[in-house]
Amino acid sequence: MKRFAVVAVLLLVSLMVVSSAVAAIYAGPRQWYAGQTASTAFSPTWIRNAFSTYGSGFDKTVTFIDNVSYSWHNTVRNTSSWTETYAPYSPFRVITDKGHCKANVGYFWGSCSIY
Repeated sequence: MKRFAVVAVLLLVSLMVVSSAVAAIYAGPRQWYAGQTASTAFSPTWIRNAFSTYGSGFDKTVTFIDNVSYSWHNTVRNTSSWTETYAPYSPFRVITDKGHCKANVGYFWGSCSIY
């Protein structure tokens, strides 16, 4: 049983290292002002978009924007220190999206990353 627990912990740690290595910061860390936005390039490989701040209470939005209608998908807005959303999925077509983040209030430090 002890061996299983050790293997499970090692597997969890390795998954965390791999997932953090794949993340790409596309904005920040920097000071954000109200209305300021940032976006990635369009790609069919994006899975998750996140906006992290140093502390909570800062109103911000993360979303995915498609390259056909330029509509926002799976938009999340909150004041948590970690705000994330997942790319839309469609079994009928390949979706190409870009990650987009927006500061709805100003004067806080944070960064946006895409996975």
